[in-house]
Amino acid sequence: MSRAAWVVLLAVAGGSAWAGDPAALLVEMSEAARKANYQGVIVYQTRDRMETLRVVHGVQDGHEFERVQTLTGAPREVLRRDGKVICLLPKDRKMTIDQPTPKGLFPPLSAERVAQLAEVYEFREIGEERIAGRRCTGLAILPKDRYRYGYEIWADTQTRVPLKVNLVGREGTVLEQMMFTEVEFPERIAMSAFDLGDEDQRISPPQADATALAAQPGASAGPTWRFRQLPPGFRVTMRSLRPTADGKGFVEHVLLTDGLSAVSVFSTHRALPMPPFEGQSRMGAVHAFGRMLGSVHITVVGEAPPETVRLIGESLQPPETAPQPAADSP
Repeated sequence: MSRAAWVVLLAVAGGSAWAGDPAALLVEMSEAARKANYQGVIVYQTRDRMETLRVVHGVQDGHEFERVQTLTGAPREVLRRDGKVICLLPKDRKMTIDQPTPKGLFPPLSAERVAQLAEVYEFREIGEERIAGRRCTGLAILPKDRYRYGYEIWADTQTRVPLKVNLVGREGTVLEQMMFTEVEFPERIAMSAFDLGDEDQRISPPQADATALAAQPGASAGPTWRFRQLPPGFRVTMRSLRPTADGKGFVEHVLLTDGLSAVSVFSTHRALPMPPFEGQSRMGAVHAFGRMLGSVHITVVGEAPPETVRLIGESLQPPETAPQPAADSP
């Protein structure tokens, strides 16, 4: 699964002390994510990979801007303007899904969503730590079952910008980490920091014609697939349909989330040119599950434990009226 094309770190403005309900603090952090100006260097690390990034984040006239640039490995940049994401790559390269850009660990969270998260996660303060030369206080988000990972966030006590985020597996194992090694909080960031550069360097990822759904567990995932059972707290939030690269079929994408963890279900409606992936696989914190359902190949993938992707994949029910794949040309 390709990673999200930009880094989003939650930012909180104001206040120098942490007090009160940790869940309320999480809401405050998420709501302020669009309001802070910060820039610095982040180290992104998994068990077998490390990458260094420069991040610039700013807000002007109510619009949010963010630029992420790799400082190690293949040169890549990602520019985000509000909800629009643009990938900036060297002139002689094309965007590929096997070289994912780093991602953020937390989406925006409303008070209502955090209240729902409290049904499957526990929130707990975990003490102080010094990061990038600044005093930080930690907040742990602990799963109540085996179907999701946990998180640890250390936020600057003065600005409340998170400076370190861990994705935590079972028994406290850190699966992924993003941490500032240098950071500053300018009052204003010049808009020139978010210029696109040369026109011919601009490559935008294709935008899906997605339909937001308010489906609850067990409800329809759109006009095709249905889920017999979902892990507690997970719901369908988006569905999109795209043609395959050769135009002889299409791929349906269903996104499920519990508010923090996200799992994607891809169904390929066409004859496959090679034996399909079946069973389970793992790459770092990402687990995948594949199966054939009639003539359709199903792939479930996400940063979630293996039990989660398997349960989702095995709970898929055949569509009542499945779209027919386009026939291959003779």
